[in-house]
Amino acid sequence: MMSSPATRPDRIHIPLSQKAVRGLELDQELRDSSIAPDRSLLVSEMEGTLRCDERVVSMGEMIVEHNGGSLRTFSGNRAHENGWWPSFKQRRLQHWEGETQRQALMALECDFSVEWAQSEPCLVRFPIGDEWFEWYADIQVSRFNAPDELWEIKKDERQLEDPRYRLKLAGVREICRRIGWRFRLVMADEIAINRHHCDNVELFASRRFVSIGPEHMRRFEDFALRNGTQTTYGELANIIEPNCPARGAAIIQGLTVRRRVEIDLREFLTNRTPLKMH
Repeated sequence: MMSSPATRPDRIHIPLSQKAVRGLELDQELRDSSIAPDRSLLVSEMEGTLRCDERVVSMGEMIVEHNGGSLRTFSGNRAHENGWWPSFKQRRLQHWEGETQRQALMALECDFSVEWAQSEPCLVRFPIGDEWFEWYADIQVSRFNAPDELWEIKKDERQLEDPRYRLKLAGVREICRRIGWRFRLVMADEIAINRHHCDNVELFASRRFVSIGPEHMRRFEDFALRNGTQTTYGELANIIEPNCPARGAAIIQGLTVRRRVEIDLREFLTNRTPLKMH
């Protein structure tokens, strides 16, 4: 069942005015569709009006858990599939609702550019005109050397047909712009782009807690020192575990989550698939 909304005393209410940042030239680059194509452009028809409405930030607030965990928790009894999933990167349970959100959490766990991802991270409350809106973010993503992202996850564009819903998302996008974050509207086909990608993400994420011994890391680092950081999936598996390459492959999968291996998971993996050691 889902926990009660954001009125509990152990939750932190942060006025958006405290997070607002002025003069965000970086944001102009992020919102340039020629630089970063983004489906959040689908909700931008109210952009001019919202930019002139200071109340969106001056009266709005962001509500988060005091420990940074999921604001909403799920354990069954919902219209969609739901549950929880332990993350290695975030070192806590990630609550999810819908297979698309679960797939996104696994993909982010294996993404080399991602420091951590948190599901159901916050509730944003804000006014547009005379109406108040509430929006629960699906995922917050922290990347290295990039602004934080708040994700709204949908199966496809048909779920955006309601004009009032698009207005709410436009308000969220404007808030993210003003606080120096990035709002992303993410569709299912952007998370798992093909069957190979889906299968690889499922496999690599399942190895996130694999046991990696000091002998494995010694072989890993010795090989990188002698031969450089560029190699192949099969060669590294044999180096890490000479007597059992399948075990070596499992360790590579765990090292990918730990950001010691960078590998493209969008294609069918073979022993000749290139990777980079870090």
